[in-house]
Amino acid sequence: MTGSGKTTFIANATGRTDLQIGHTLTSCTQEIQIIETTIDGRTVRFVDTPGFSDTYLSDTEVLEMIADYLSAGYSKEMRLSGIIYLHPISDNRVTHHATKNLDMFRKLTGEKNLKNVILATSMWDKVSPEEGLNRERELQGNFWSVFMAFGAQYCRHDASAQSAKKIASMLMDNEPFFLELQEEMGKDNKALKDTAAGREIMSQLSQLKEQQQKELAEMKEML
Repeated sequence: MTGSGKTTFIANATGRTDLQIGHTLTSCTQEIQIIETTIDGRTVRFVDTPGFSDTYLSDTEVLEMIADYLSAGYSKEMRLSGIIYLHPISDNRVTHHATKNLDMFRKLTGEKNLKNVILATSMWDKVSPEEGLNRERELQGNFWSVFMAFGAQYCRHDASAQSAKKIASMLMDNEPFFLELQEEMGKDNKALKDTAAGREIMSQLSQLKEQQQKELAEMKEML
């Protein structure tokens, strides 16, 4: 998710100080980056991708970029050990767009792989303990309930190196797996638009177009 601190998390986990980290309202990560480090004596590679709701890239462009990377990796037997989904607890509400992106993320990953997902909240220093706890309960009981029902784990990230390494280490012993999108495009030879994630984003675009047409018609009636 854009603005959640993905690159900062990786910088915390790796100790890298040369990563481009955003400190403004605009998105920072514009391409996929691979950052390698060692945790507990083992080599770990982080894949940092642009987030959905990006400032400069449409969700379709972000999905295409991720799909190209994953489908190319399928032929090379490139599997993941897990996915860390970061959400800023400082967001005072989960927008309709954000819930749609969660749907797309679930379909991109595949329900059978959700046990390899960690849902982590960031930016706890931006909220009071009570405010953060209330939002945390809402996320777990509502927006993330499907993920957690399929085995996704939840963690708080306190922006420290220790916290980032601990979260990453929780995924290191997982059996490597292909994402649903990788199998659909790599094994089944589906075009992106025919995958579950692709159909989801096409549905979202169709709904957005209908909403825009409705608003345009209402504006014309007012003139």
